[in-house]
Amino acid sequence: MKIGIVGTGNMGEAILKGLLDNVVSAQDIVCVDKVQASVDRISQRYQVVCSTEISAIKDCDVVVLGVKPQNMDEVLPLIGKHINQNTLIISIAVGITSSYIAKNLGINNAAVVRAMPNTPALVGKGVTGLAKGEFATAEHLTIAKNLLAAVGQVVVVEENLIDVVAATSGSGPAYYFFVTELLIESAVKHGLARDVAQVLVENTFVGSSALFESSADDVVELRRKVTSPQGTTQAAIEFLESKDLKGIWENALGAAIKRAEEISKN
Repeated sequence: MKIGIVGTGNMGEAILKGLLDNVVSAQDIVCVDKVQASVDRISQRYQVVCSTEISAIKDCDVVVLGVKPQNMDEVLPLIGKHINQNTLIISIAVGITSSYIAKNLGINNAAVVRAMPNTPALVGKGVTGLAKGEFATAEHLTIAKNLLAAVGQVVVVEENLIDVVAATSGSGPAYYFFVTELLIESAVKHGLARDVAQVLVENTFVGSSALFESSADDVVELRRKVTSPQGTTQAAIEFLESKDLKGIWENALGAAIKRAEEISKN
């Protein structure tokens, strides 16, 4: 199987690395990027063919679109000139529907699978949501699952839910880092030195993640075990609940989903 990756930004490179580590060899991959410096870096680091010319993908069975949503109008017609109806397109662009991709490729019944990976894919700990377009088959979906499993866990949803995946796990690492940032700032405000607060918060979150991963308990039970009745943790959680933290999170995800929908309409 010959795989093309168009766009070698952070996520494109993460997928490339995962594929090389777990699925295919360097001669099975070709990369395309419009920036010559990126082409040179990818070629040297991974020993794969990398080009600024989109025609480099002409013999690929699968093409991964790592192109930003705002660049799709420019790139899709160019890709469509060098692939055929049997080429599987896997797009990681948020908000760009499979029907839009197929239409702008100019290929009837193009097989498109949308993928929403997240940045922990950079260390092989990502999670990717997949949704197949109208003309993608179960076999196409299986191929996409096997490829994206190279960078972490994979779940499958209907395409009308892929924006929810993007808002939940695609943006999720930023939520994690934001909460980490806020907790550090709060600890500093209450008197801790910044370096001490950073060690405490970062390692608490990393350790909690490891505990969650290894424990048979679900997240609700793990939280309950830390929350002693009438204790300090309960006081903090009750305060957060009094501020409708649940509603705030629901509205935050709603804002992210709305933005993905706006992108799809532009």
